[in-house]
Amino acid sequence: MLNQIADFRARESELLGKVKAAMVYPAVLACLAVIVVVGLLTFFIPRFATMFADFGASLPWLTQAILAASTMLTKYGWMVLAVVIGVGWWARRWLRTEKGRRGLEKVLLALPGLGTIVARFALVRFARMLGTLLAAGVPMVTALRVAQEAIGNQTLADAVGQASDQVKQGSALSRSLGACAQLFPPSVVEMVAVAEETGRLDKELLRLAQTYEVELDRRLRMLVSLAEPVLLFLMASLIGTIVIGMLLPIFTLQELIQ
Repeated sequence: MLNQIADFRARESELLGKVKAAMVYPAVLACLAVIVVVGLLTFFIPRFATMFADFGASLPWLTQAILAASTMLTKYGWMVLAVVIGVGWWARRWLRTEKGRRGLEKVLLALPGLGTIVARFALVRFARMLGTLLAAGVPMVTALRVAQEAIGNQTLADAVGQASDQVKQGSALSRSLGACAQLFPPSVVEMVAVAEETGRLDKELLRLAQTYEVELDRRLRMLVSLAEPVLLFLMASLIGTIVIGMLLPIFTLQELIQ
């Protein structure tokens, strides 16, 4: 029993490590984009603002918007930073509350692509814990309660709790899990039903955990491979928009001088 739990924790740590590693590169790109844009608005754009002011002519709306953002950032930068820090502090406290956690979980589950990854991660944790406990001879109801706590997502755990209540009333596990389609795909429910009939439920749950862990790893790699070009495109578009906005008046320099 202890060896099985230790193996579960080791696989759990490995899975969490994969998830965290997958999020590092997109986070670095996002931070780099913010630093570059702030640097442009703070140090690069003000020089153009002085030059354009000397012409005294009307500027394109895009240039005006960029200059306004630069002026706000240079004059009220500390205030903007204070607001960002304050919002971050409030969000962190709110996410520590049950309402905040549930709200974030619902948002993540509703996101295309990412919601599936969150659900698969919960499925792997649930199946591996339940399979490990059943293999060790733990009663079904007790094992379900412990596996429910191992999910790590309260929204999905509540759905599993309802399934656990149905099992207590004598319902088959597969039928109970079928009511939580967001966590258990129809194929999983069918395999659990077959495993119940053949008496190999613990082995099938561990096999499902292994299978979906491989799928989760594949989805994480795919998400990162998609996030990289998307973030690079957004960063290039944002910086390109700023550069174009500053070059537009120069292209019409003769008109501005007149």
